Amino acid sequence: MIKALLEIKDLQIGFSSKGQKIIIQDHLDLSIHGGELICLIGPNGVGKSTLLKTLGKIIPPLSGDILIHGKNYTSITNDEFSRNIGLVLTDHLDDSQLVAADVIAMGRYPYTGFWGKLKEKDWQIVEESAQKVGINQLLDRYFIELSDGEKQKVMIAKALAQQTPLMLLDEPTAFLDFPTKTSLLIMLRKLARMQNMAIILSTHDIELAIKTADQIWLFPEHQKSINGLPEELVLNGQIIDVFKNKEMTFDMKTGHFERIFTSKRALKVSGDSRNILWLKKALARNEVSIADHADLEIFFNGQYQILNKGKNICSLNSIKEVLDHLKIQ
Repeated sequence: MIKALLEIKDLQIGFSSKGQKIIIQDHLDLSIHGGELICLIGPNGVGKSTLLKTLGKIIPPLSGDILIHGKNYTSITNDEFSRNIGLVLTDHLDDSQLVAADVIAMGRYPYTGFWGKLKEKDWQIVEESAQKVGINQLLDRYFIELSDGEKQKVMIAKALAQQTPLMLLDEPTAFLDFPTKTSLLIMLRKLARMQNMAIILSTHDIELAIKTADQIWLFPEHQKSINGLPEELVLNGQIIDVFKNKEMTFDMKTGHFERIFTSKRALKVSGDSRNILWLKKALARNEVSIADHADLEIFFNGQYQILNKGKNICSLNSIKEVLDHLKIQ
């Protein structure tokens, strides 16, 4: 059996304040192997960032054990620790004098000795790390001038340059547009595979996490944590239980969160095409439900045919025309 890179045993995380413990998560038992991407999800305030900062030695654990390669991380020196764990937080540097290459080079400092002087090999690793993340063209750009997505990739390249077997990322997709979020998570999954790294990241992008993670660590509110394959957490209803509310629910058939609404009217919709799929979404957004036995029917055959009890009323060319027509009925 392959030994876990990181093991968390009966871990209690939180804070100490005025001699009292403020416990955020308790009895955590988790593990991760090389080549795995773990997504840590849950509502706000359940301890996702606290766990990552605890694993990154920023916050001490309240109790329990954290083992790296089977060795308790409290007995590991700071130099050894920095060669095993790379941490990427949401806070970015704001030094206007640093170019991207300088930021990535910071990941080499655990290897530079007392004087902190980078050698040719270190700069080669900086370039290789930038290449793996796809930001070679940014190396000479000032970090402060980069977009949020570019800055995030630079920070990931910095962690790669650190050459650690484990990378921790706190909300790496925050403030990014959807295509950038998607490409970033896919890139991280590829890096985990190619580098045989273990990557743990926290995210609020639940649907993306389900599509990309090897495992999900699910932190419910006021309940024990759950971990497992994304698909099994969906099928067991655990994803739904954690994130459902009065307005939205998770649809296990589509893998998307869908709006819950009280129907204002019902229509029959037919025709097998992507147009019908997106028409249904537009109708749901306008609180119109789909019913097989409704008198009014919309049939798509290149145009949207409006029928009443089978009799054609009109033909329309777009979803907007359909919605406009329905508003005047």
